[in-house]
This record gives sequence, C-alpha cells and structure tokens, in this order.
Amino acid sequence: MTHSLTFAIGDIHGCFEELLALLAVCDIAGHGEDTRFVFIGDYVDRGPDSRRVVEFLIRRQSEQGRRCICLRGNHEEMLIHAAGRHRSDRDLMNWWGNGGERTLESYGVDDPGDLPAEHLAWVQKLPLTHKDQHRLFVHAGVRPGVPLSLQSQEDLLWIREPFLSSPDDHGLFVVHGHTPITSGRPDLRANRLNLDTGACFGGPLTAAAFSSGRRAPLMFATSMGDIVRL
Repeated sequence: MTHSLTFAIGDIHGCFEELLALLAVCDIAGHGEDTRFVFIGDYVDRGPDSRRVVEFLIRRQSEQGRRCICLRGNHEEMLIHAAGRHRSDRDLMNWWGNGGERTLESYGVDDPGDLPAEHLAWVQKLPLTHKDQHRLFVHAGVRPGVPLSLQSQEDLLWIREPFLSSPDDHGLFVVHGHTPITSGRPDLRANRLNLDTGACFGGPLTAAAFSSGRRAPLMFATSMGDIVRL
C-alpha cells in the first residue's frame, strides 16, 4: 500500500491529552488521506499519563499495523534497565531521577518491575530506527562520519553533540527528538529535523508531515491546533 503522508511525532513523555489533541490536528491537516505515523520515542516519564500513552500506542499498533511505527527512546531504555531482573541501584536511580517516578504514579505501583508484563514486553521490542526513501527516523540522532549501518545503540538513543552542530549530510535526512527545544518550535536544518518541542515542560507536542516525493517536511502540526505549511 502506498502511504501518501507520513507524520512523525516527537517526545510525548506521558502527555496523553496533548497526544490526542495533536492526532486530531493531524487528521485535519492530512485531509483524511491515507497516513502513516512514526513515533520517535520517549513515551514515558515526566508527564502525568505514561500508562495511558503506552496503552493507546499498543492498541493503535494492534489496529493499524505498519501504519503505526513506534521507536525506542532513551527513557524506554532506562525503564528496561530499571525493571530488569539484574538491575543495579544505579539503574533505578538513573531512571527515577529522570522522571520515572511520574511513570510509577500513573501505574499506581512502587516498582518498575510491577508494570504490566504486556507493557514491558512491548517496550523491550521497540526498534531503534525506521527508514524510508529519503529519511531516517531515530530518537536522538546519529554520529557524524559513521555509516548509518554502523551506528551504535548508545548514539541512536542518547547522542547530542557532535550531531546537533554538524552540517554533514548523513545520507538520509534525520528526523529525531531527544533534545528539548526551548523555543517550543521544531528545529529544521538542511540535514535534520528536531521535533522535541518540550511537551512535558509546557511546550506543544509537535508532528511533521512528509511525502514520498520530497526529503523535507511539508508541514508542521501542534497540539495547540497550529498547522504550518512549508
């Protein structure tokens, strides 16, 4: 099936109401066309409704299959370690100190290992990247100068510099999040697009729409109701 539009959505971080609002705006912006959604990670922590976000995405994937692609973010990676059988105190404190306590509150449990087994299994199976003809979708970014096929998991989930300041063509246009943008607006460069507009810090949740015919985005949509065509 040919998907006429692909929407990429930035870091959700438990902001469930913002997610629903953004998806409604995407429906308007897409004029009911056949669409695919790529969620680029960080569904949990910091915001109030991690459980509702995860439940929603699991259900959406079950209903829509390859039209709903969910990638792993560094917060899912921290949760995997914090909930693991062989976790260390450092694993727990690292996750807790980065907003994990809000996730526990949303589930009504005191230990990440007590999250529903279905949810933990889903998180563990999340892929690191998604590619199409023109773009690489990934949570954090890539290391400049390293072939895409040789990128490390740590960089794909965690990198900031030297990726953010690099003008290099990475072979594919990189669509990412991970580093919150203080302006609350997506950061569009010649070689990449950052969609983390800080929803969990009071900013909007943002999506970018892409077509198969061009590398750069066609438009941005936000949970505030904005649609900006490029």
